[in-house]
Amino acid sequence: MLIFTKEGMFASTLILLSSIFFISCDYGNLISNTNEEIVLEEPNLTINNFYIDPNKWELQWSDEFDDNNFDTNIWHRQIWLNPPNNEWEQYTGDPNTAYEQDGCMILKAEKKTGLPNSPGNYTSARVISNPGGQNGNSGSDGKVFKYGKIAAKIQLPYGKGIWPAFWMLGDNINETGGTTPWPSCGEIDILETGFAGNKDGYWGNATLGGALHYDTSVDNKATSWAYDTDHISLNSGKFADDFHIFEIEWNATEIIWKVDGTQYFRKDISDPIFNEFRNNFYVIFNIAIGGNLTDSPDDSTVFPQYMKIDWIRHYTKIE
Repeated sequence: MLIFTKEGMFASTLILLSSIFFISCDYGNLISNTNEEIVLEEPNLTINNFYIDPNKWELQWSDEFDDNNFDTNIWHRQIWLNPPNNEWEQYTGDPNTAYEQDGCMILKAEKKTGLPNSPGNYTSARVISNPGGQNGNSGSDGKVFKYGKIAAKIQLPYGKGIWPAFWMLGDNINETGGTTPWPSCGEIDILETGFAGNKDGYWGNATLGGALHYDTSVDNKATSWAYDTDHISLNSGKFADDFHIFEIEWNATEIIWKVDGTQYFRKDISDPIFNEFRNNFYVIFNIAIGGNLTDSPDDSTVFPQYMKIDWIRHYTKIE
């Protein structure tokens, strides 16, 4: 999720900047690399029975969130009271903002009682699987991933100014105790919706996208950065209406994005400038609110909002 703005929605392009002054977690307008609108009409898989060909994929790890016990050995409620992009939420780390209930991990975004619609007057959750937690030194095991299919079944929040994401950062990032600055660590956005410029009648919540952010230099000196992205839209309704399955298939040469089994984005990462994506990454779930890259919430925005994660699973390819 990055801080910049562009003219022209869904234009095929590559963004390069000469210097970076922030670590962040979102990108701006979705940009189509295909110039082709992809519409999700009917899922080609059964949501409740996520089918994986056992001859192609083997389950390596999952969290089904079935025991009503938030696993602090894997998941950490990150504290960030002044988040990037001038966002309006505060990630307080309070257990009431991220917890397990009814077979889901639930993230909760809420407006503080009696306060106006303005920055700092909202609480939300940012949950990470980084080993060692927020600073890399908590002793928790966390969970990192390198290649394979990474999928989660999620019901998204909705509304003006609501900006949920399911994404990944290289676990060497200095934000959580590593030594590598963003973007040299790499960033994989498995899904985002609600970003600026994508006002489709549901404030972005009928269209979502995936993206890569990376350092364009082979030696990762962070002299420039780039992002590549594409998007998919629902035929009707919004993603908050039901659970959907969001996934990537990732190997050393390419990453493929899918929603409910429908592929909408494929990126060749065989070039050495994509070396970031041949390392370990940890997972992040969060709900951002307002800021530079989405609309500001107003009286039409319903609170609290919830992001419900039924499960997350990691499969490896059977060769």
